[in-house]
Amino acid sequence: MKLFPSRYNYQCKINSRYSILNNFLTGALDIIENNIAEKLLGNDFNPEEKNSDPLSSLIERGYLYENPAAEKSLFNELFENFKIKLKDRPIKFVFCPSYICNLKCSYCFEKGLSKKREKFMTPELLKTGFNTIKEFPKKYGKKISSVELFGGEPLLKRTKDMVFEILDFSSKEGIKVSIITNGVMVKEFIEILNDFKNTIEMLQVTLDGPEFIHDARRKFYSGKGSFKNISEGISLLLKNGINANVRVNIDMENIDFLPDLYSLIEEMKWLESPHFKIQPSKVTDHSTTEYKYPVVRDHILMEKLIEIYNDHPQIEDVFKLYMFKPVRHILDIVNGAENVSPRYYNCESNLIELYMLCPDGYIYTCPESIGIENTAIGKYFPQLELFGKRTKMWTERNILVMQKCRECRFAPICGGGCPYASMLIYRDNLQPVCEDFQPVLDTFIRHRGEKILQKFSL
Repeated sequence: MKLFPSRYNYQCKINSRYSILNNFLTGALDIIENNIAEKLLGNDFNPEEKNSDPLSSLIERGYLYENPAAEKSLFNELFENFKIKLKDRPIKFVFCPSYICNLKCSYCFEKGLSKKREKFMTPELLKTGFNTIKEFPKKYGKKISSVELFGGEPLLKRTKDMVFEILDFSSKEGIKVSIITNGVMVKEFIEILNDFKNTIEMLQVTLDGPEFIHDARRKFYSGKGSFKNISEGISLLLKNGINANVRVNIDMENIDFLPDLYSLIEEMKWLESPHFKIQPSKVTDHSTTEYKYPVVRDHILMEKLIEIYNDHPQIEDVFKLYMFKPVRHILDIVNGAENVSPRYYNCESNLIELYMLCPDGYIYTCPESIGIENTAIGKYFPQLELFGKRTKMWTERNILVMQKCRECRFAPICGGGCPYASMLIYRDNLQPVCEDFQPVLDTFIRHRGEKILQKFSL
């Protein structure tokens, strides 16, 4: 009898004695001796020893199967279980009060939005949006987890009354609200935000570095930098006990200045607040598979980031490496998660868990596609209607229906890549958008494998 290594095994040598072994389907993560790793790679096991270690453990953990059909059966079983759980997953409604933004950021993916004819929600659209939120659970049987404000920029002088109405409505309905904002008008909105602090989960605000770096990237249309407004806004939120999640958009132009940003955060004493979080994020371009500086391949960015972390260890404790999709599941397991379920889909938009109500009366599901009418999944004005064919373009895209994904060992941690990028690049939503998972994982283990060993007390 022959044994079959899992299609979804990943192994990488940590040092002269140990290797890391990870199965992307089952979520199993183990440290094994290199001689066992070499045997697994060469499938050099005696099947008669399957009831004794290490063979029995490798079989039990999903690294080896007695036949390939057994793994395929497990894959399908896990997918069916996922679909059952999917029915009970809540959805989020997103209000986009405006397609307008008061900043002109160098890497913005919404550059064409301000040219849209419908720049702001009307009172009639807003009222219809509230009715949609009330009607949706009854009509489609979905629970609503939260409401989000997005844009454009949601916090503008002209949207102030709308923001109040959205917060007031959500408060009365018992729905929590998050706000994605550039943060330049927090001071002008602080009274409203404070009045509804029990309804507001958090404000996400972007700060890309120390003042001279941030201001070169995130400017007002006048050319003036936005750093002063935003940093004062963050301090004001924390002072009032409102959660501030600071996003740092990282590329090769600002990555060297992360230590300076960390020093600023310490100087401002933001880390001392229980209401402060920071979230580094890669600058991406979903319209192409090419990389144009300052956007670089993930493993190059990771190499540079780890170099900075090695010189400034305290920064890694705060900024971490979760921005790199291929290593999130390893970090989760190492940090105590019992298991990590496979990703059959790429994102919440792929699952239609975002319903974005926009000034043109349409409903979108992907933040990057708002305002592009041929990507809308429905409309809420003058009445609620979902477009079945468009909805299926998102929901029927998963790693089982794409041939390349079915043959890829990274599929269960990838989900097939960004569906919107697939539409932009290939004009075909069933084409996977592949990322550099292998070099990212190898880079991570090469630099952080010894730390993982310490977690396993080896």
